[in-house]
Amino acid sequence: MPSPPLGATEPTEQERAAATALLHMIWGLHISRAVYLAAELGVADLLAEGPRTAADLAQVTQTDESALYRVLRLLAALSVLTEPEPRLFGLTILGDRLRSDVPASMRNWALLADTLGFGAHEPIVDAVRTGKTGTEIAYGTGTMEQVRGDAQRAARFDAAMAERTAAFAASVAAAFDFTGMRVIADIGGGNGTLLAAILRRHQRLRGILFDVPDAARRAERVLRDAGVADRCEIVAGDFLVSVPERADGYLLANVLHDWDDHRAAAILHTCGRAMNPGGRVLIAERLIPDDPRDAVPVLLSDLNMLLLSGGLERTNAEYGALLAAAGLRPGRIQPVAPPYGVIEGFAA
Repeated sequence: MPSPPLGATEPTEQERAAATALLHMIWGLHISRAVYLAAELGVADLLAEGPRTAADLAQVTQTDESALYRVLRLLAALSVLTEPEPRLFGLTILGDRLRSDVPASMRNWALLADTLGFGAHEPIVDAVRTGKTGTEIAYGTGTMEQVRGDAQRAARFDAAMAERTAAFAASVAAAFDFTGMRVIADIGGGNGTLLAAILRRHQRLRGILFDVPDAARRAERVLRDAGVADRCEIVAGDFLVSVPERADGYLLANVLHDWDDHRAAAILHTCGRAMNPGGRVLIAERLIPDDPRDAVPVLLSDLNMLLLSGGLERTNAEYGALLAAAGLRPGRIQPVAPPYGVIEGFAA
């Protein structure tokens, strides 16, 4: 080991600990790739019935046993898996979230990085210097143009969005007061996960699911399986152009964070013009907490928006300003499953 430079002092224990913590951040990509591999190979589903050996898993997944073992060993060290005996692996509660068929599954989210590609994250320096998205710099196009141009990518993207929506859908349906509404339009509603949860809980409501044609088509099965298809109309279109008219509530869930302030205000303005007198817009988004220690997950999403879409995560105050810019009056903010909240906007 080389000697420290002349004049250098030995680091303190606190400095060594800080360096170790920073190294863990630097190696974050390696952790992410290991989790992705487990999700892509379906390792958690293969371990659902109990522990299996690395050799067995390698045979089933058609991978090299030695290489796979090294990744599984890392995941065990990270408490995603257990290794009760050498080269024998099982699931922890973390690893169980990578199964396809469990509550709070994260498998589709783990697959999302490769669905979108890492190319947009590579030019982060240029993105910060220029204000352009990483997608624009790397590919010369937008993220959604890339996704929608590939059927497999589009299906994986929609699955990841539905998975995240499912994490807060029940809390929105249970916690928010839909009194006074008869028709609610879910704008950019994807496969219908959120609207299905709301209609299932509130039997008097009717719904309109509005999204691009491919996404709207995939909503038919979700709404039918939820038993609410007879109370819901599916409409295909582009919310940057227009939205269905004469609903009492316009729900925008995980939509506005994809857009800069100008575009987001325009979307809100379009909804405000279309809604019935006395109607409301309902913004369901991640909210940036005041305490930075609680804000890390939302701030990571914000970095994603910076690099992928040009949008941003916002504070309560910033959503209030966005509503005002759209000619709407900010209402209450209803916390739902953290870090989400529902922000109301009324006609001014």
